[in-house]
Amino acid sequence: MRGAHPEPGGSRFPLAARALRGAMPAATRTRTPALPGATQSGATVVRPAITRAPRNWALYLFLILLPLQNITAGYLPNIGGGFNFLNVMFLVSLFVAMAQGGKLAPNEPVNAWTAAYAGYMVLSMLVGFHFVDDPTNHFNQLKDHLVGLFVVYVVQMSVRDWNGVRLVVLATLLPLPYIAKVVWNQHVSVASQHYTDDLRISGTFALLGANEFAAFCVTVAVVLFALLLACRLSRKWKLLLLGGIGCMIVGVLYAYSRTAYISLIMGMVVVIMVWRGRLKLILPLCLAVVVLPAVLPKSVIERFDSTTVEEGKRDESTELRIEYWKIAWSNFLRNPVVGTGYHTFHHREINPYGRDTHNLYIRQLSEGGVLGAVVLLGILLAVLRTAMREAAQSKTGTWRYALALGLMGAWVSLIISNLFGDRFTYYPVVAYFWAYVALVMKARHLPPEDPAR
Repeated sequence: MRGAHPEPGGSRFPLAARALRGAMPAATRTRTPALPGATQSGATVVRPAITRAPRNWALYLFLILLPLQNITAGYLPNIGGGFNFLNVMFLVSLFVAMAQGGKLAPNEPVNAWTAAYAGYMVLSMLVGFHFVDDPTNHFNQLKDHLVGLFVVYVVQMSVRDWNGVRLVVLATLLPLPYIAKVVWNQHVSVASQHYTDDLRISGTFALLGANEFAAFCVTVAVVLFALLLACRLSRKWKLLLLGGIGCMIVGVLYAYSRTAYISLIMGMVVVIMVWRGRLKLILPLCLAVVVLPAVLPKSVIERFDSTTVEEGKRDESTELRIEYWKIAWSNFLRNPVVGTGYHTFHHREINPYGRDTHNLYIRQLSEGGVLGAVVLLGILLAVLRTAMREAAQSKTGTWRYALALGLMGAWVSLIISNLFGDRFTYYPVVAYFWAYVALVMKARHLPPEDPAR
């Protein structure tokens, strides 16, 4: 056509234009403009590939099985030498996280205090060899304790985005209906209108007791309550959380643990009081105070009312615990710096009753001395500071805010429950707590949250 001046590489030479674009570096090919004279159809539009964050499925399976001791101890193979299926699953989860290039949240004091605490516990175990005659199971006890503690590392390394956060929470939700079913079956088999010690059940914690099982239920219930209360969620998530809370409350009620009753109430009170929308719950709370005593089983009310510390009116359990505390304190005064070593107090060389202190803090003084008390206090305060910081800095309605809120309540519950027992060293009891700690720590280092799901 007259007046037309085709340019080189234009529509008359489409193959040349395509070759030129193909030779360009990949980073520059997000959108390649058409050469002069080329039509839009001749231009190639290459969008950057959307990469999905890797998922640590071994970790999710590990978390699902953690509270199901009746299955892991009763049906899964025991490798021997103190190692079991859950130990292997933990190691697999750790190796997968490392292979995927997982990183810890940077500049988080909890990570440093966790390492310091673990290192001192190893040293304390060696100290104990000089104070007791038969420390043969101390290594396995410490190994299991550190498995629960190091969940805080594996979860951090495995979470890359908010879908990863939700998957970890979902993994802690999945076993709860089965746990509630086991609790109900056990309760029905021993049910009675009035309280007796025969009513106490341990749910899926086949190798532990009712108090430890109830402490686990309290931690999960408080965190799920905070998520339900303070996070903008889809209806599906709200139903899942409601169901999970109900399952855990059943566990707390029928374990008949007085400490668990108190720690559950205090944990939820902390969540409500710190929550920025707490005024909305004034009326529901007043109604709950009035209604709950009327709907709770009579045996539960009798168990709650049976607690007293008045001398001459204490039950046998309370009386013995006070005696253990006196022995532990005397032992600390004799060995104030490093104590008598990890897992030594129940040995008759230290405690003639051959029982635990039923108080984590006094036992830590007795077994770990002042140094042990410092590392324990350090890690607990580091968790609290992290939760408070995240609750203050995050936006209302986000997962980050709700998880921090739940961790504050769970922390208070943990502190209270350890006044009357050990809810810190048994990994089925405390592993979920450390998983939630890891989520709160990692949350501030993730991209902005996507819409509520």
